[in-house]
Amino acid sequence: GVEPSAQRFALDPKGQKAVSGAPGTPLSQVGIVNGAQLHLVNQDAEIAAQILTKQPVPVEPEQQISKSGDTGGAQGSAASSSTAAASGSNVAPGGSSSSGGGPPKTTQATVGDGKKADPKFETFDSFLRNRRFDTASLPGSQRYVSSKLTDKGMIKIPPSVSIKQQPYRHVDTLSVINVPEMEHFIGYWQNDLLENAMQRVGWMYGYYLEDKNYDEGCRAVLEGIYEPPQEVAGEMAMPKDDPNRVRVDKIAEALGLECIGWIFTTLPLDDGLILSPTEVLRIARLQNEYSTDIHFTRYRLSKFVSCAVRPDASMNGLPSLFPYMVSEQVCAMVRDGILSENPDRTHCVVRDGQKGELISDFMVEGKANKRIATDFFIVRVNDTAPKKHQRMFTHAEFPRENRHTHPQRRADLKKYFRNVSNSEPSWSRFADFHLLLYIAQEIDLDSALTISECIRDRKEVPEGILMIINQLVQ
Repeated sequence: GVEPSAQRFALDPKGQKAVSGAPGTPLSQVGIVNGAQLHLVNQDAEIAAQILTKQPVPVEPEQQISKSGDTGGAQGSAASSSTAAASGSNVAPGGSSSSGGGPPKTTQATVGDGKKADPKFETFDSFLRNRRFDTASLPGSQRYVSSKLTDKGMIKIPPSVSIKQQPYRHVDTLSVINVPEMEHFIGYWQNDLLENAMQRVGWMYGYYLEDKNYDEGCRAVLEGIYEPPQEVAGEMAMPKDDPNRVRVDKIAEALGLECIGWIFTTLPLDDGLILSPTEVLRIARLQNEYSTDIHFTRYRLSKFVSCAVRPDASMNGLPSLFPYMVSEQVCAMVRDGILSENPDRTHCVVRDGQKGELISDFMVEGKANKRIATDFFIVRVNDTAPKKHQRMFTHAEFPRENRHTHPQRRADLKKYFRNVSNSEPSWSRFADFHLLLYIAQEIDLDSALTISECIRDRKEVPEGILMIINQLVQ
């Protein structure tokens, strides 16, 4: 009953955290992020009862990104590998493919409203709804606290903890919408680094959408990959300290993107492992780092997706993409320092207690065991490529940053614009993630932010910025 022009919103029921800003102000600048609750705080506002009937939502089926043929080069092999399903994956009627090898093929059923019912994982909000939104007993709410032996008073023995597979997930699908971006990343590793046993890592940028294939599902959409400075030798690449990361995040924010996960390359794992113990620990640390309590229950959770790229024996050794998350139980164990930093080759290991320290017994299949198989902690994420969806970046030709074999040069700027048609709108000619990062680093951050906003809004780039760029490329 309140006119739109008179409506006053706040982030709290009492109206102390008012939301205000110009009509074109980005939501992030006024404090509205994914999961935030808005309150209408007008005194004369009323909530009228309304009966809602949930109707099935028709969704066009998506197809898994398939092999694009033998083109003989990096792009051909990378295109087939970047989004090929792993051994044992299945494609459901909605088009999502379960990544990873191991389990036999299963058929995904549908629930009453036409949504797919994953045989292993519920969506998080659906899981909570069935538990009346109780989060107190969820793994992320638990604390694994040890006790100290003393010669005075009573000693509280830490309770035993059962290791269980997580029945829900926070991200149901990873959509690789910018396929050329993935092709470049995997092609560089496959053709330039793999023969020397070098690895590669990148931060994935994109956004989150509702996944209408699942009941209250969540979909992460990949738009760009930033490759930070890194140590590429060893079993897994390690990012170095990166002073440019803040600038990258600013460009992403201007584009309406955020860091949704990371991608890393490795050699095939032995002993039938899906994720190695080292990978599980590293993923858990990253999920803890990228966790937030903006969910309406205030439960702290993470939607940070990890993508492993490995040679796939079922595809004659071509690399395949395997997106995963790890369970909140292992994230809590890492957070509280329960797991050893030196796991063995196949299992995560509970650390030994220090002198006089009592640590909980961890029950694996009913028996106390300090060695825990990584399969207990793995949460699979589907990977798809939408048939019909316009990606944000219309180009992916500009050289990538921080590649020691192909360093960026000013001549790359001239070459890029020489190959881009002048008939395109000005925003489209600049719509390359790595071009924007180069402009921010070598020319001007403010200009790069302005261009990013033009790409986001699909509007023409200001004439003054075009003149500056044209002078540099002539």
